[in-house]
Amino acid sequence: MAASATETELKFRLGPGAVVRLSGHPALQGEQTSQSLRSVYFDTPDGVLRAAGFGLRVRTTPDGFVQTLKRQIAPGQTVRDEWEVPVATQALDLAALKATPAHKLLKGRRRDLSPRFATTVVRRIRLVELDGALIEAAFDAGDLSCDDRREPIYELELELKRGDAAALFTLARRLARDLAIVPVFESKSQRGYRLAEGASRSPRRAVPTPLSPDATTAEAFRTIAMACLAQVSANAELLRVVRRPEAVHQLRVGLRRLRAAIGVFKPLLAEPERQRIETELKWLAGETDAARDLDVFIRDVFHPTAQDAPSPDLAPLGRRLLTARGQAYDRAVAAVQSPRYGMLMLETTAWIETAVLPDKPVAPFATEALDRMHRQVEERARTLADQDADTRHHLRIRAKRLRYAAEFFADLFPARRRRSRYLTALEEMQDTLGALNDLAVARDRIPGEAHLDDAALAFAAGRVIGRRERDEAALLAAAVNASRRFHDATPFWNGRKKRQKRS
Repeated sequence: MAASATETELKFRLGPGAVVRLSGHPALQGEQTSQSLRSVYFDTPDGVLRAAGFGLRVRTTPDGFVQTLKRQIAPGQTVRDEWEVPVATQALDLAALKATPAHKLLKGRRRDLSPRFATTVVRRIRLVELDGALIEAAFDAGDLSCDDRREPIYELELELKRGDAAALFTLARRLARDLAIVPVFESKSQRGYRLAEGASRSPRRAVPTPLSPDATTAEAFRTIAMACLAQVSANAELLRVVRRPEAVHQLRVGLRRLRAAIGVFKPLLAEPERQRIETELKWLAGETDAARDLDVFIRDVFHPTAQDAPSPDLAPLGRRLLTARGQAYDRAVAAVQSPRYGMLMLETTAWIETAVLPDKPVAPFATEALDRMHRQVEERARTLADQDADTRHHLRIRAKRLRYAAEFFADLFPARRRRSRYLTALEEMQDTLGALNDLAVARDRIPGEAHLDDAALAFAAGRVIGRRERDEAALLAAAVNASRRFHDATPFWNGRKKRQKRS
């Protein structure tokens, strides 16, 4: 019968030469064992296991074969459920699955399971005793493969074998002070699925964070915050190897969602630690500001003008914009490759996983938080037609935070149709306010970010921006209409009757 257990683990990307330096690090002294491991991962052709958060593998070890089923409910979780059993061969033992949650999921489908991808690594293991805990430090070097596609594996895993999970972070900090190790949250199976789909270089978007109605505020905060941090991490890792506008955008979305989650739970979080983490998250967002601003300006303002109203003076401006964007990406990439980023990810993970929150039901807390945020947005949206750009920008930020909070807590409330209508109305208002904000950014920040210190370039940019400004009245009207639809949308979390429409 497969044994049920939980696994608490931190995973790190290793920089060049890190394995050699890790081997000699004072915190990792002790006898080292080494073994070659090959793991084959299985799923149905339509990915039934993956959709439910499971990873199923059979691993070939020097001592025989081991079949393992792992479950990760939400992205970024450091604690996973695990069912493991020795098996006779490298083929799946279907009978062993009967003792796992995958049994019902695969009812009538177990024989559809087939190999999807594989990993081959040399694993070097050392056991570390620290603060009463026993930690397995494993260095994996090898590759992930699917048909003729391959991706290197070069990582450190710290797994808690016994004791307090705080010891994992103590050991990680000692290593991170001296070595280039960066926390990552994507498992080998998740990487394997992306490789199999040819999506290794696709940006990672936010995914729903399932919450049980019985969840506590502490459980909800960890689930939501770690999923947001995992989105930041995945897109930062992508940005290291390919400069894609959507990678920058989704990294920033992850940061905004994480800051929104922290804001929602702010009344329950200890102040000094929260402020320290928020300072570092703002730093990373700031390092990517110019890259995102220039991406949007080039795509939404410069290119349409160059196509619809071409002019000789636009070519020099286009070259300057591309040069400035390249420099902005240099800054963003340097940030995610810096030691400061590595420590940000480690300390944020440690803070999320060890933060002490009240052990009370999350649903009443969520209702109160959503009510408060909704009232703030609704009140400010009433005067939208008369607001200046800065006031509209702050309304947009509040609307965005409300939307993220509503998405975080969506599973706690069963009113699916009202939820869909509410979120659609809120998203429409956010998008129209975003278009107005992009115009304000073009006026206020692009000249400085693109270094338009030449008079001819500044004049050309002014002409391009001025052409876009002709749409401002229409954009404002669309935002006002969207705010009215938001006013008429019934909040889905408290069973409130639909309010009367405004005349």
